[in-house]
Amino acid sequence: MRSTLFHIPTQIAGRPLFGVGILFWTILIVGLFAVLRSVLQRKSFGDTAFYALLTALGMGLVRYVAPSLSESDGFPIRGYGVFLTLAIAAAGALALWRGRKIWKIPTDLTFTLLLVSAIFGIVGARCFYVVQYWREFQSDNLVETLVSAINVANGGLVVYGSIIGGTIAAIVFLLVKKIPVVPVLDLLAPSLMLGIALGRLGCFMNGCCFGGLSDLPWAVSFPPGSPAYMQQLDEGVISLYGITLASPDAKDEEKTLFSLKSKHFNLASETPSDVVVAAVDPGSAAEEAGIRPGDRILELGVAPKGFLSSSEVARDAFAQRKISRFRAANNAQVFYFFLNIWNEDSDDDVWLVLQNPDDKSESGLAPARNVVFHPTHSKAKPVHPTQIYSTINALVIFCVLLVVARFTKRDGIVAGLTLVLYPINRFCLELLRVDEESFLGAGLTISQCVSAVVVLFGIGLLVWSLTRPPRRALEGFFHEDRQDAADGAQGSPA
Repeated sequence: MRSTLFHIPTQIAGRPLFGVGILFWTILIVGLFAVLRSVLQRKSFGDTAFYALLTALGMGLVRYVAPSLSESDGFPIRGYGVFLTLAIAAAGALALWRGRKIWKIPTDLTFTLLLVSAIFGIVGARCFYVVQYWREFQSDNLVETLVSAINVANGGLVVYGSIIGGTIAAIVFLLVKKIPVVPVLDLLAPSLMLGIALGRLGCFMNGCCFGGLSDLPWAVSFPPGSPAYMQQLDEGVISLYGITLASPDAKDEEKTLFSLKSKHFNLASETPSDVVVAAVDPGSAAEEAGIRPGDRILELGVAPKGFLSSSEVARDAFAQRKISRFRAANNAQVFYFFLNIWNEDSDDDVWLVLQNPDDKSESGLAPARNVVFHPTHSKAKPVHPTQIYSTINALVIFCVLLVVARFTKRDGIVAGLTLVLYPINRFCLELLRVDEESFLGAGLTISQCVSAVVVLFGIGLLVWSLTRPPRRALEGFFHEDRQDAADGAQGSPA
């Protein structure tokens, strides 16, 4: 996993790259040139409007979105985004080449179709993800919510959303252009599988779409801060810096549409409850500091590293003034403290006030004690690299589709096979993944439910194709003489 590959500077020669900067004016000039060229060549109003819309979209992204995504080191180039770009480029190049070679489809037409499909595919993929995980994007500030929903650099795209959005956009485009739909979908199907294969490598770089625990030789342990690591923390699979908290007794659990199929409980719960240590990792800094199972965490604090070296100093009133203190009213506050307030600061130690019911004094009350230590994070446990599995499966389907496309004489066979093979593959992979959610309490993830529906469409398309006389609707459709005549008619004055 390598979420961020590198950063690019936000300024070049002292001039801003984003906002109303170099990229903004570059997109504006190129866009105006494309619109003017379309007008002079007397292309259709739809083509001219498309260039204008694309220019406005690019200017808007550079002006408003890019500055909000920039970091102190510059604009981050994410591994996920790089592989997503490679997936679109490779899939598009394959479609352009095959379309020109097999059916003599004009390059400009195929490129426009691919561009429309890619844009609406990304929009559909993001919308699917935002709707599925809406709680993660909600904010009191509308602008923050929108920026969070738009930001795809850190991942957050659902393949089925991409397929649905891109396919609908492609069908509408083809209907408007009066081009046979089914054979073009046959043409695009192998490109889709190639794009998925490369896109899943981006998921691996980002650490998302991971599988469940595995002891296989090729299992992968993701680093601290990754989605897999954070989920294992929440579920108590690994400890929080050597400390595993007890699960609170939640009487009124929040009922939601979705619930993680792998998550029987969430240790980072906001349920008001005593914060109790259930277990301590042997040999960890927490154990060496004297933290024991059964300890109740009363308070947490951040202290200068090495400043509090003994319990005697910790009881000193002057020393305690230099401690940033926080009450621990529930497990979620302890998680937030370690992950956001202390956050592995190398210059600070963690100070805890603990109480253990077994340590009763003569008065019958358990005394509080101070503990100061510098925690070390736990290592995530190995999981199935389902992203790599997805890449391999998509490549296999890609090869099968290319072979079938070479020999079939019927429209719809390649697209139908895609709508059958990929959903079956996705349904099976979902059995290994633990990041997806159970939909409507059915025990199946939303992707598995969609897979079942898509398979039915695929079977229907195959039956339709096999019960009709063999036909290749694009045979001769883009004959050069016909295309030249169409271009001449389009360019002639009304």
